[in-house]
Amino acid sequence: MTSNLLERDPAVETTVVTPTKQLDKQPLSPTAPLASKDLASKDSVKTSGSIMTWATMLLLLIAAFGGGWWFANNQANQHERMSLPQSDLLLKDDAIVVTTEPIVYRDVQRYVEAVGTLNGFEEITLSSKQEGRVLRIHHDLSSVVNPGELLLELDPTDAKLAYEQANRHVQTELAKWGFKSVPDESEDLQQLPTVVSARLRFELAQSRLTRMTPLKASNSVSAEDWEQAKSDVLVQQSEWQNQLLMANSAAATARLRNAELAIADQRINDISIRAPLPTVLSNPADHFYTVSERLVSEGTLVRPGTEVFKLVLGKTLKLRLSIPEAYSRQVMVGQTVDLVTGASQKASIGTIERIAPSIDRTTRTFVVEVNVPNQDGFLKPGGFAKAKILIGNDTKATTIPIHGLYSFAGLNKVFLNENGIAKEFKVKLGEQTDEWVEIVEPALPANGSVVTSGQKLLSEGSSISLRSNSKESETATLSPAEVGSR
Repeated sequence: MTSNLLERDPAVETTVVTPTKQLDKQPLSPTAPLASKDLASKDSVKTSGSIMTWATMLLLLIAAFGGGWWFANNQANQHERMSLPQSDLLLKDDAIVVTTEPIVYRDVQRYVEAVGTLNGFEEITLSSKQEGRVLRIHHDLSSVVNPGELLLELDPTDAKLAYEQANRHVQTELAKWGFKSVPDESEDLQQLPTVVSARLRFELAQSRLTRMTPLKASNSVSAEDWEQAKSDVLVQQSEWQNQLLMANSAAATARLRNAELAIADQRINDISIRAPLPTVLSNPADHFYTVSERLVSEGTLVRPGTEVFKLVLGKTLKLRLSIPEAYSRQVMVGQTVDLVTGASQKASIGTIERIAPSIDRTTRTFVVEVNVPNQDGFLKPGGFAKAKILIGNDTKATTIPIHGLYSFAGLNKVFLNENGIAKEFKVKLGEQTDEWVEIVEPALPANGSVVTSGQKLLSEGSSISLRSNSKESETATLSPAEVGSR
């Protein structure tokens, strides 16, 4: 029975056969069916052995990679230490190698800076005073015109007709009352014919009453005649006064008609639009205008108030700047202003002419007007300008090299070398150039030295050591971390 099982299951036969020849001769025990369990146990052992093999190989690979990295890093560190001078190799492990430069006290000019827009000294918009159709245009864009020069004419037909009508009214009043010319307020109107006639009638009535007075005493004149004579005197006197009042009224009417005539004459003048006479410029050489815009064409119907021309006065320009309130005591009339104007960055010099007497409540600034000479005509109204106003000169300003400043997260600070210890100062900056920057606050120690490299590695109290001042030595001894900090 046992032999039959072995024949049907070759796998079992192969598994239970051992290298010992004596086992082949021994009969199988009744427990032979348990051989399948031994087979499963050996399969699990075989699987565990495979996992251990792969884990061992992975550990060997990691060890090989780590050893290579350690070797390469060790070689780089050894090369870096070999490049350092012997003096740096003797430093303590916690000392940071830096370079320093001395604090310098220098003359510094202080400015207040502002930006603004260039304007013409006077920008004038001319409008029509009368209604009419444009008859002729005498100047166009960019034309240079002198004060009083004719720019534009309107059709004069209506204005001339109105003048003739007003003149006829004046002549009628003069003829009615016998005026030789329009009487003024001081003229004696007693010599007018109507007034003279009334005066003579009054005098005649008064003379008759005077002659009748002696006759009345002797009762030679009836009471009726006496009363009639007295009444005639009063009537003629009233008539004389009435004629005098009418003469005064006629004189006033004549003056009114004459004023209407003057208005009509002004209308004739107003149909010719001319350049105005400037009074705000003291330099006679700037008494001319340039046409900056023409707003009508020939044949255009204009009405009172219609804009026809825009003019710019002279070559001098005006720059308006908004200056912070803090500088109100330092900015004064007459100060010079350095300007950089236009895309070409042309430099110019202006002069402060006017300062506003009040502060803007919204921006806390005050307006300054700067006169900018423009004799060559290079600058144009409407252009952009950057201005610097000199407000002071400090002969002993504290400055450090620009690369001695360390800025991080909006905070500016410097490190000073105090006997091998880094001293940190949070600073407020002033004037600045490409080479140096002014330290306004705090006051730095006199004859101090500011750290100019390696600031990223420093903090308050860090131990530092100075590197050689030689540029070749400095370049050769910089570590990668220090190169990043520079």
